[in-house]
Amino acid sequence: MTFETPHYLQIEKVVLLGRAFDEYCRMFALDLAELRQEIILDAGSGVSSFCAEGTALGCNITAADVIYSYPADEIARKCAFDLEDVMAKLPAIADLYVWDEFPTVEALTQQRQRAYRAFLPDYEQHGQSRYKPTIYPHSAFETDAFTLTVSSHLLFLYEDQLNYAFHRDTLKELLRVTSGEVRIFPIANLKGKRCVYVDQLMADEVFGDYEFEIVRVNYEFLKNANQMLRVFTRDSQLRQ
Repeated sequence: MTFETPHYLQIEKVVLLGRAFDEYCRMFALDLAELRQEIILDAGSGVSSFCAEGTALGCNITAADVIYSYPADEIARKCAFDLEDVMAKLPAIADLYVWDEFPTVEALTQQRQRAYRAFLPDYEQHGQSRYKPTIYPHSAFETDAFTLTVSSHLLFLYEDQLNYAFHRDTLKELLRVTSGEVRIFPIANLKGKRCVYVDQLMADEVFGDYEFEIVRVNYEFLKNANQMLRVFTRDSQLRQ
């Protein structure tokens, strides 16, 4: 008996791959002028440079991730290992990706390196004053501490590793600490298919007081991963 190797990125746990500020702006349809008016949480931020770059541009951003209880040198070793491991796997599944923005694996690698190399010195300098150790689905933030929360490449993407309860409870927590809205990107799993938990969350009576909107954005690397989920209350939209 023979078994076919699944044709998608095979990873056993969440990896540290940083995205840059300009990528966040496109993933979440963000405008710098508007961002400067928000109090922002980057949930599951990892080694992305959104906090470092955005703060330098005058934004009020807090990053939250489980890795922020570790020293910078240990994080650096982990993200360098993850980057090398993931990039080595991409050529065999290149057909699952859109190679417009990053024409080669090398170009993609350089972009991911740029992000984590911008993150690391900012993390070393500001530590837990800006980067909060957080193990989701729980956090230590006060209710309505933020006006906007974004979460990149955590929920939905890792459909096989993170179950529905984790998605539901994490979203509940993000909504608790956010007075405005929560944005999640992408809503696809690692296979480039819409995560089954998206519709479950939208139908879950726990979120009966919230509105859900799926928005196509100007960012796509994994094919079909070009939509974000907005979650908000009617009252929060009326206040804007």
